Amino acid sequence: MPETVTVSRTDGRSLPVAPGGQVAAELWEMLRGRRLALAGILVLFLAEAATSLVFPLVVGRLLDAVIAADGAGVPGSFWWQVALLAGTAVAAGALTWVAAGALARLAETVIAELREAFVAAALGLPRSVVEAAGAGDVVTRAGDDIAEVSGTLPEVLPRLCASAFTIVLVGAGLGALDPWYVLGFAVTVPLYAVTVRWYLRTAPEVYAAERAARSTRGRHILGTLTELPTVTAHRLEERQSAQVRDATWQTVRWAMRTRIVQNRLFGRLNITEAVGLAAVLAIGVRLALTGEATPGEVTAAALLFLRAVAPVAALLFVMDDAQSCLAALGRLIGVTRRPGPRAGEEPTPPADREEGQGTGTARPGEAPRGVGVAAGEPAWRDAVAAVETVDVRFAYRRDSPVLCGVGLRIARGEVVAVVGATGSGKSTLASLVAGVHEPLAGSVVRGVPRTGIMTVTQETHVFAGTLRDNLTLTAPGSDDERIMRALAVVGATALVSTLPEGLDTPVGHGGHPLTAAQAQHTALARLVLAETELVILDEATADADTADAGLLERAAAAAVRGRAALVIAHRLSQTATADRILVLDAGRVVETGTHDELVAAEGTYARLWRTWSTGRPTTTPSADADRR
Repeated sequence: MPETVTVSRTDGRSLPVAPGGQVAAELWEMLRGRRLALAGILVLFLAEAATSLVFPLVVGRLLDAVIAADGAGVPGSFWWQVALLAGTAVAAGALTWVAAGALARLAETVIAELREAFVAAALGLPRSVVEAAGAGDVVTRAGDDIAEVSGTLPEVLPRLCASAFTIVLVGAGLGALDPWYVLGFAVTVPLYAVTVRWYLRTAPEVYAAERAARSTRGRHILGTLTELPTVTAHRLEERQSAQVRDATWQTVRWAMRTRIVQNRLFGRLNITEAVGLAAVLAIGVRLALTGEATPGEVTAAALLFLRAVAPVAALLFVMDDAQSCLAALGRLIGVTRRPGPRAGEEPTPPADREEGQGTGTARPGEAPRGVGVAAGEPAWRDAVAAVETVDVRFAYRRDSPVLCGVGLRIARGEVVAVVGATGSGKSTLASLVAGVHEPLAGSVVRGVPRTGIMTVTQETHVFAGTLRDNLTLTAPGSDDERIMRALAVVGATALVSTLPEGLDTPVGHGGHPLTAAQAQHTALARLVLAETELVILDEATADADTADAGLLERAAAAAVRGRAALVIAHRLSQTATADRILVLDAGRVVETGTHDELVAAEGTYARLWRTWSTGRPTTTPSADADRR
């Protein structure tokens, strides 16, 4: 397969959509090792199509035999012909049963592999890409689009091949009866051609737009439900309801447009069928009146034409189903084959980055600075610090800068806390360090590979599975001794004893419920098991109850001990034990130093600390004592 893929987007926020050529190439690749089996299945369907043509020919002969008998009794060949009809019906049914079963096994295997590839690719997407597209886009592709492919793909290919083969056989059969019948059949060809041309010009864009509208609706619904506390806290119910309502009506409008296209298609097909049948019957009546054809032959010709009409209509119906299926496949393969930077290449900068920005300048003896990683060898191989940002600037919208020239250096083993008011850019800085976003200007040099960076946020998810499964997500294969050591580091060994089946207790959805503190302890234990070199705690204890806050803060401090860490602090008690503190205000670093230095400076941090410590014990452990 090619290493890169040309993809297009339905809009500036959606995930990629693969073009038709790439969809075909990907399906052909997925059939590697199965192509011979598929060919055998198609032969079975073609044989079934051939048996279905026995009926009109035999019925025509039976009619001629009955007319020729003229009341003298049933001819001897009558029962043989009836037996032939029954035998071909049984054979057609058996062929269909065997072929359908074999195709189902093959198709469902391919679809299962496609589903697994999509999930794996979706999990590997940069968080910035998912955030820009919205989780609803990913969920809609994993749900609705997979269902569309699963329901349509197993039917399209056999119907397509059987229909094409049947049309060829019908043409040959009509020619064998009389060449004039072929002329009647040929009358329909230009009408079908015009219909197909119209449909191929109209349908693809309509179906693609319908799938995109479904994704937009899913994004709004999922975003509203997952962020329900924020929606209710800020009284955004009407706004979100309006977005869901508008997106739903857009989906309805596009769905109605697809139905309109379908109805117009069916109408044109019915007109074409009527014209063709009238032409064949007119030719048959003329031949019968001149004695060139028997009534049975005219009947056989009409039945053969009707046999051809059904496959032709089926071909266009398949095209209708195929358009929806191809639109869904394009959205799935657009993710599974999403192009990314090759090894050693610099990631593509954002489209709105100004020319000449974001290159950085290396100091003597340091690794070259780049956005994310430098071109050529990864910057982390030679960097001294765990991470360093130089004059970083970032904005989600060009007219609203979030970070303005932020410089940050975290040495290996150093804990740096970042504090500031809501909206000062703390979480954005953490996202840049983690590689979720790339700066619009300045540089980020990481002294560790991105696989050596782990982020723990306040939104901790407990996956459906056992506690052991949840803990070993970051370190598969860890034995019980290693797991218990990790739990002991964060002071959570008691969690195992409180569960009925210990580490093998099902938790998450449908399992044993975990409290918010227990879920956060689980996340911190995962961090210990991962043994990453750089840790980002983005308000990891912000949702803890007052009774659990101190316990979780000590657990977090233990989890990052010996590692480089960036701590986005909601509770200033965490900053007091950090090696260094950065104070952000409106996207700029306004103060930096240790806790004692900043308190003595009587600046922004000192005011924040006084506000925080009012009513709380004024003594705080030193950083060295805490780290011991």
